[in-house]
Amino acid sequence: MSIRSTLLVSTHNMDARPWSGVLWEWSDVVSRLEGARVLAPRDRLYRPGAGPVRLSLRDRLELKYRTFRQGYIPRMEPTGLDQDFDLTLYTCQFVYEIEELDQIRRWRERSGIAAIFLLESWSSTFERWKDKLRLLDRFDHVFVLNGSSMEALARYTSAPITQLSTATDTMLTAPFPHLPKRAIDVTVIGRRDGAVHERLLDLAAERDLVYVYDVWKGQEMRDGWAPVRRYNADLIRHSHCFLAWDPGDPSAVRELADGDRALSTRYFEGAAGGALVLGSAPDCPEYHDAFDWPDALIPLDRDIGEVLAELEDNPARVERIRRTNIAQSLRRHDWAHRWKRVLDTLGLAATPEHERRLQQLNEMAAHIERAEPVVRVRPTVLTSAG
Repeated sequence: MSIRSTLLVSTHNMDARPWSGVLWEWSDVVSRLEGARVLAPRDRLYRPGAGPVRLSLRDRLELKYRTFRQGYIPRMEPTGLDQDFDLTLYTCQFVYEIEELDQIRRWRERSGIAAIFLLESWSSTFERWKDKLRLLDRFDHVFVLNGSSMEALARYTSAPITQLSTATDTMLTAPFPHLPKRAIDVTVIGRRDGAVHERLLDLAAERDLVYVYDVWKGQEMRDGWAPVRRYNADLIRHSHCFLAWDPGDPSAVRELADGDRALSTRYFEGAAGGALVLGSAPDCPEYHDAFDWPDALIPLDRDIGEVLAELEDNPARVERIRRTNIAQSLRRHDWAHRWKRVLDTLGLAATPEHERRLQQLNEMAAHIERAEPVVRVRPTVLTSAG
């Protein structure tokens, strides 16, 4: 079996906001499965925590010229390639970043099969970005997170399109080999519901509830993506409940005017960490396919105090949910499973390292299913609905 040369290009170093951690983790896991080279150039006009970068006169003139001729300012630092690759995958968050790949000099000539994974594709924006979307024709395959946009997107490119969900590094997120004690009652990372948040603050004051949530707005990564992803995983592994909210709220995301529905990474993170996932879910096929077991999400369609009290009164149900969430995640929702879908779609075989990881994930799931039950470290504090 010949060794496949794989190039992963990602924009995770161009944007220090939280969603770029998902792109980093995807590249990190896949690079280990493939022995791949990762190119993640920085934004040459910005540095996290440092603000805009002062460019040389030559660079400023180049930017001015290209903006005049092409109508955009390339942000990615230019990079050259010194070899050919059998497979190139470009992962970016936004449509307007598609053309940034041209900052990788001669990337198409040096790529056998070329694919792109686009994480945000909103139908209502396509006409505005039609010139950029036509650049997708250069790829052999387009993978999109938002499956509801595929029909509209197909009007702008001749490349085949496949829906691809995100995942999580379950070997990092899953509590293994032991199920930990959970000293945090409720954790929410990122998007939150205002009314539920206020109710949880009241419960924290009234009933000694340990509630962990973000207190900053406009956060940026500071010390690299690996500590960010580990921090999130540690929080979830030690949380009784984890809140996740349907990202398809038009009042929160203006691009959703056409009714697109997409599946966010938070559901995968919460389940893999063994928390009970509470909140709301997007009504889209990829969600229903991915979380098809009982209590994969406990809907907050009533007072959260009542829901938490019911869970405290039913430890057998809690134990079942927790184990099932972890085991299903290990068997189905690791980045290795998503990369297998990419390879299958492109007609390529998994590497031996990839096969080993898939086998190890199944073994970990079987271990979790057999593990001894764990009781909570704190005494029950939610004894009645409030």
